[in-house]
Amino acid sequence: MAARLLRSNTSNAFSTTLNGSINDLVTTVTLTSVTGLQASGVIVLDRQDGSGNNTPSLREYITYTGISGNDLTGVTRGVAGSTAQSHGSGKLAEEVFSVTHWNDLYDYLTAEHTAAGLHVMSTPTLTTPRVVTALQASGASAVGSFPLFPVFTIPGFSSAASTDVAPKLTMPRIGNWESFSVSSRTPASACSLTIDINLNGTSIFNTIGRPNILGAGTFNSTASISTKAFVKGGQFTVDIDTGGNISDIVVQGIAVL
Repeated sequence: MAARLLRSNTSNAFSTTLNGSINDLVTTVTLTSVTGLQASGVIVLDRQDGSGNNTPSLREYITYTGISGNDLTGVTRGVAGSTAQSHGSGKLAEEVFSVTHWNDLYDYLTAEHTAAGLHVMSTPTLTTPRVVTALQASGASAVGSFPLFPVFTIPGFSSAASTDVAPKLTMPRIGNWESFSVSSRTPASACSLTIDINLNGTSIFNTIGRPNILGAGTFNSTASISTKAFVKGGQFTVDIDTGGNISDIVVQGIAVL
């Protein structure tokens, strides 16, 4: 199916007739009336005969991409499992809800959504880290420490491991990490989510002990930092070690310079 949105008529129960015979090859179909039809759309030809009897062997569904006068243009013949065939002038032409409407809508939506309606991200993207600083001062002299609060956000749905998913965060001074925490809008619905923070390409956590949100578990996780110290120019990156089928991840750290 094509990932597209098809439009319906502006009112229910659209029905008209063919204005002129067609064979099984034509891609422009002329109708007696197109009042209310919108492009792109789907109609069915020869669903019933003139006495109201169903004619399944003659029934043909067609899609069209444009309307010019009373002509349907850009017609694709024999869709939804029907067969392209000849139809006589005056035969019934109707708009009815079809598998083509529904399946094309489904394909359109699932290109960016899961079956649960969540947004899909095939490769998680990370916004530029946000760093907030504070300064304690006495008179004209600055004293004390500079706390940093880097916040990495991974919006949308993440389901697979991915490395180096953020712009590098370069530290302006020598300092130490105090803590890192990871939270999410939804719990991990399958495997757990594991986040890793790297200093110049090497994890600051032990192999066991990285921030982890268990499948169907808590929305929040903290972890012990093995390598707390960093120097001026140290570069930090974020990895997703396991995906966890999870939405809207936030990684927040606290450092002191």
